[in-house]
Amino acid sequence: MKIICRGMIKKGTNSLTKHFTFFKVLVCLAVLILASCTKINEFTIGDNFVESQTHLTVIDTFRVDVSTVLLDSLYTSGVSEAYAGRYRDNDFGQITCTSYFTFNYQYFSTLNESAIYDSAALVLSYSGYSLGDTVSLLNLNVHRLTEQIKPFSNNYLYNNTSFEYEADPLGSISFYPAPGSGDSTISIPINSFGEELFDLIKNRGEEVSSSNWFSSYLKGFAITYGNQGNAIIGFKADESHLLIKIYYHENTALPVERDKLPSISIGMGQSNYMFNSLKLDFSDSPLENIRETMNEIPSAESGNRAYLQGITGLLPKFRFPTLQDLLMEKRLKILKAELILEPVKNSYEKIPLPDRLYLYETDRLNRMNKILTDANGDPVYSTLVLDEIFNEETYYTIDITSFLIDELSDRYFDYNHGLLLGLNQNSLKSSFSRLILEDGHPRVKLKLYLLSY
Repeated sequence: MKIICRGMIKKGTNSLTKHFTFFKVLVCLAVLILASCTKINEFTIGDNFVESQTHLTVIDTFRVDVSTVLLDSLYTSGVSEAYAGRYRDNDFGQITCTSYFTFNYQYFSTLNESAIYDSAALVLSYSGYSLGDTVSLLNLNVHRLTEQIKPFSNNYLYNNTSFEYEADPLGSISFYPAPGSGDSTISIPINSFGEELFDLIKNRGEEVSSSNWFSSYLKGFAITYGNQGNAIIGFKADESHLLIKIYYHENTALPVERDKLPSISIGMGQSNYMFNSLKLDFSDSPLENIRETMNEIPSAESGNRAYLQGITGLLPKFRFPTLQDLLMEKRLKILKAELILEPVKNSYEKIPLPDRLYLYETDRLNRMNKILTDANGDPVYSTLVLDEIFNEETYYTIDITSFLIDELSDRYFDYNHGLLLGLNQNSLKSSFSRLILEDGHPRVKLKLYLLSY
């Protein structure tokens, strides 16, 4: 669609003529707004355009090159959820998630000689989040780490980081996940290890005598996917909700239920030592060849679609090759620029669309640089229009006016300087929120409001 409004303002015209002419410009603006069904705010037309003919133009046919980028890594430490399990679908392939964490040292009270070990478990509290099939059985294992968790020099741990653990699990559980069941928990039995630790505490062993000794003895745990289920479950990751519980009783006590027995609790350690590690398998999915193409695949090679999923590091990338043509027009001003993005229909029935999307500047190496901001320095985020009735007109709009003005300000435009579509920083490292964009028809388009004079 292309709409042109013209108005003449000349030096030396009397006040009545000038007001009449300005009225014509306002009428043209009103026609433009009604015809495009888009509200335009804060456009200024005044004496800057004397002795010139003004043209207001809306163009939505600029070419946008769309691809999907797989980031090298995303830091996932210091989050409030521990994820474990495996999930596979036809769009994103297979995700296998393992959580790693340490335990806090505490001074253990002296146990009576009559104290007798009963049982032990790793207790996990549901966070409320799940991805995949929660109707079928899911199997999880607990492994003891054989390698100390050490964050990198920047104090981060990443989604592709891993540490060695014992091949044989300390314990396993098969259960029907109930992530929406409030504060409910699951307990993974770790009885042999629990008895070993109980004896050390009871006998005041060197391994539990100080923080250094304890962290060397118990380097931490890893929760891994077993061999059953198609779901990833989130658990609360803090010292009150992720813990070892050792139950015992006194020799003279009458038999009671386990939950009424005295117990020793050992909570999760430092949050920056807790992280989620992901193994991604894109086979038999539209992104199958992404690793062989320098971690970027054009939408034309992925079914004319682009993919976003927070914690996996899959992000759509946008480049604007034909913007170079705007540099040929010297007397031209960008009033507003919008990206319009349409999700694939029926792709968000089971997993809701993200409420907000953000943009990050990037380069030819697909590095995630600074978040895109507006003229006031505030992060730019999307507006979601959700058609809940007919599912025909669901789309996002994102204002990228500042980005394009900056890019064209020096009369040079770098094609490799593009934008990555993602979530906010916290969601990127902790969320499986996803979006599948349709490219073509066009479903991803750049809409420009231009003033030439």
